[in-house]
Amino acid sequence: MKQEESPILKQLGKDAGFRVPDGYFADFNRRMAESLPEVEITPTDVKPTTWQRVRPYVYLAAMFAGVWCLMQVFGLLNGTSNTSLSLRINEIAEQMTTDKSNAEDFIMSGSVSDYDILNYEDSVAMSNDNSQQDVAPQ
Repeated sequence: MKQEESPILKQLGKDAGFRVPDGYFADFNRRMAESLPEVEITPTDVKPTTWQRVRPYVYLAAMFAGVWCLMQVFGLLNGTSNTSLSLRINEIAEQMTTDKSNAEDFIMSGSVSDYDILNYEDSVAMSNDNSQQDVAPQ
């Protein structure tokens, strides 16, 4: 289907009314360079201030401090923190050294993580190594 042109288009036409003169862009760069004023550029030796030199390191330190604070906040919200973990390890070690039968019950109750058990095994192995070195004949 062919659409009919509107009466306004017939009356005004499709010509935008603007035309570029012939050869206008051929020597445009030369004419533009001639019309610009001459500017003398002198290099200046600008020394950065102390703050400008230290600023990236301060921002980096602030970023790491912010990440550390967020980790502490989320750790507190989840109920875990570094201090409670060290207290739990001490509690577990004390419980296991005082009564061997209680140690198995404590582990089987499910309140001890695999990490805590491995830490305890490492500490027992280290204490056994130290005690054997003390007893070794000279």
